[in-house]
Amino acid sequence: MLTTFSSAANINPEGLNLNYSQKALSSIGNPAAAALVIKRNDNNIVKGGYLSVGGGTEFGDLDEIFDKINEFTNSIPPPSEPDAPPKPENPDKDFSWDDVFLKHPELEERLDAIKNKVVATAGLLALIAAEGYAKAEANAYASFILSENLHGGTLLFGSSFEGNSKAVGIVEKIDFDLDHAKNQLKTLPTFGEHDPIQEIDLSGGILLKYDPSHKNTSLEIKNDSLLLVKTAKVTSFSLSYSHIANSFNSGDLYWGIKPTFYNVGLTNVTARLGDITDSEDFFDDIKNADYVYDNNVDIDLGLVFSASNYQVGLSIINVIEQDYKFPEIDRTRYKSDYIIKKLDDHAMFTMERQVQLEAGIFTNNREWNLHVEVDANEISDQMYNKTQWLSVTGNYASDSRWLPDVRLGFSKNLAGSQISYANFGVTMVKFISLDVSAALDTITLDDTSIRRGLNIQLGVQFPY
Repeated sequence: MLTTFSSAANINPEGLNLNYSQKALSSIGNPAAAALVIKRNDNNIVKGGYLSVGGGTEFGDLDEIFDKINEFTNSIPPPSEPDAPPKPENPDKDFSWDDVFLKHPELEERLDAIKNKVVATAGLLALIAAEGYAKAEANAYASFILSENLHGGTLLFGSSFEGNSKAVGIVEKIDFDLDHAKNQLKTLPTFGEHDPIQEIDLSGGILLKYDPSHKNTSLEIKNDSLLLVKTAKVTSFSLSYSHIANSFNSGDLYWGIKPTFYNVGLTNVTARLGDITDSEDFFDDIKNADYVYDNNVDIDLGLVFSASNYQVGLSIINVIEQDYKFPEIDRTRYKSDYIIKKLDDHAMFTMERQVQLEAGIFTNNREWNLHVEVDANEISDQMYNKTQWLSVTGNYASDSRWLPDVRLGFSKNLAGSQISYANFGVTMVKFISLDVSAALDTITLDDTSIRRGLNIQLGVQFPY
């Protein structure tokens, strides 16, 4: 079975859907493993080509967001109906402003409501930026064995296309000065009913609009907090060559190398959160955004040592670490130095180097095997998703054409989302594979509990 590896971080690692031998005859696995499996020539392996399509979704921890929304909403008291404000000709003229707040508590309540609204807004922005995400993914892969004995080694070809998109909340801190706001709020009773609508700066970009004729107020938050939507299209073509390095009494050592050509298209769109009044227009901007394309070549390396009933391996992905730039964003619309710096941080991504370790045990006929893989370091992809996968896969591979191969797996992202998945897969009549992965965590939407993540992959392998 053959698949290809894409630079985009998958919702769930592709290798969880394959047993070790199938994965070895693909460029998703250790680049050194193909020659090893070709030498074994197991009866339960179809050597040739592989095509697959799949898709999945993943949500952030939305339960926490909904709890926070309820908490923030309940913490904001409704404003009381205001009494008539004090006028110079009535006895209130000798009161201090603290006395005015005591006699007219609606002003103090407005201040408390504003303060809580600011805290709620800042808290929600930060929480949404961390957990409020939803990802959808679709992919298609094709790969083929070009030669089982090219100068004593195995040559594989693979190609892939993947596109992904993610919205990133970049939040400017709201520096709210409560004393300043209190002093500004004291000016409300000084306006007469014939005065125009007042716009009062309460600090931190918080503006209070006050209509003296109706004594109505509305709050507007003006800061540079924004939504950044980034989209990437990654097309790759790879050749993977593996060869035995040496034979020992205890087992055999294999090496492999995989050069990959990448065509990467990137785009991004920004909108200040306070300026988004029509979501359709915003999504049209995303749809019509221009892509900047760049081409680069990177290299993966691998080693595998195999004994009679176990094997260990090491691979290094993206040895060169190529850089890719997003289109330039107009920064003149933003005044915050913090926001501008964050936009600079998102202007480029590096296809980061990652070290992967693996170990497996199996029976003499390799019908039963257990394989463990772990990324030794975390990386960030073009969407700034942090990934570091731990995967465990157990597999039963039958020699019979009619008995299905069955595999069970578990994976956990040790970085970023920290999400865990369980996987179940079957290969039927040796040619058709179906794999389903479901997150172990759930969220509640409209009183219905659903899995945070779900993936389905359908593949067909064929000899030639």
